[in-house]
Amino acid sequence: MNNRLSFPAYVGVAVLAFLAIAADGYDLAIFGAATPQLLHYADWGLTTAQVGVIASAAIMGMGIGSIAAGVLADRFGVRRLFLLCVSWFSVGMMLCAAAPTAELLGIARFIAGFGLGGVVPTAVALTMSVAPAHRKNFLNGMILAGLPLGGVIAALTALAFLDVLSWRGVFFIGGAFPLLTVVPIVAVKLGRWVPTPASVQSDGGEARRTVRDLFARLGRTGWRALAVFTAVTFCGQIQWYGLLTWLPQIMKASGYSLGSALVFLVIFSIGAATGASGGSWIADRVGERRAAMTGFAVGAAAVIALAVHMPAPVLYVFLFLAGAGTGGTQPIVFGFVASYFPPDIRASVIGFVAGVGRIGGVCGPILGGLIAGRASIVMFSVLSGIGIFAALLCCFALPATKTEKDHTIVTASTPAEV
Repeated sequence: MNNRLSFPAYVGVAVLAFLAIAADGYDLAIFGAATPQLLHYADWGLTTAQVGVIASAAIMGMGIGSIAAGVLADRFGVRRLFLLCVSWFSVGMMLCAAAPTAELLGIARFIAGFGLGGVVPTAVALTMSVAPAHRKNFLNGMILAGLPLGGVIAALTALAFLDVLSWRGVFFIGGAFPLLTVVPIVAVKLGRWVPTPASVQSDGGEARRTVRDLFARLGRTGWRALAVFTAVTFCGQIQWYGLLTWLPQIMKASGYSLGSALVFLVIFSIGAATGASGGSWIADRVGERRAAMTGFAVGAAAVIALAVHMPAPVLYVFLFLAGAGTGGTQPIVFGFVASYFPPDIRASVIGFVAGVGRIGGVCGPILGGLIAGRASIVMFSVLSGIGIFAALLCCFALPATKTEKDHTIVTASTPAEV
């Protein structure tokens, strides 16, 4: 008798995608958690501006990795690129842990960013390629919730081990875990769950077209939508990475202990995870545009409220809402992109939106580094204003959606698979 646990293949794919994205989120958040210690690392004597540049190095690499992985995945198969990206950033994280100088840490972060940037577009495309039609949006939201949940794990790891292992130890953990768990399972199992490359569609394998041919299919309406999706992502990335990198330091400078500041990062990340999964559920019912617009508006209001000293329970609520309205809103946008565009260029488009949008992610930590020494109201006002602008873009520029039970997306170009 065969007593092996059985489950649909798409469940296994989604779990692997979730774990890989969570490891991605850990890497990004652990740098913010370690920022106060890096600033006091006597061997290097770093300033806030220098730490901001090092943080942005990874995000800059992510932008390149997102675009490259999306295009290469459509050409050579999502499965191979997914495995490569997870392996790449795992090794890159361990190189960060061993960096002997601040300059080499920045280089290692930049190199690790190539793999980090490729994880989200390949994981989303891979999951969407095998998910049942009626569960695509839900699964997309669930796997992308791994990004902020990785931040929760990073903050908890920092609380438990940062003083004992130092920033090098918590960086090493972030690279070793996916390399020893996710990578072997992907190498052994993913070929069975996804027997053919996700990029090979029913059009006879025309995914091996040039980048110019791929984007030529968008047409004027498609290009307009792509530009707006990218602009919205740009705004969201400034908010998310600015807060993820500098929230512990800002709260510490405002008079809270480092332990309390890390607890704030946990609550902020839990809010983002809840926003990612809950927001996708809401988007299925009211439409992605309305869900994203509301998310950015709520996030903008919550972020500006963080500048006001308030009782701890109230502060926790606003931290939660700030996470939900920043990091938790971006998965809604990615899900909208994935369902709006045709399947055979899905990975390329997601990679483009994520890659170019990550320029905002590069700006976020640098912006925070430049104004981190000023009153917290300055930082929170700037990030709140960016959220308001993103909400306005969602309201007036993003394409409309229908929310009937069949979840059909209304576009002026080629209808996308849902």
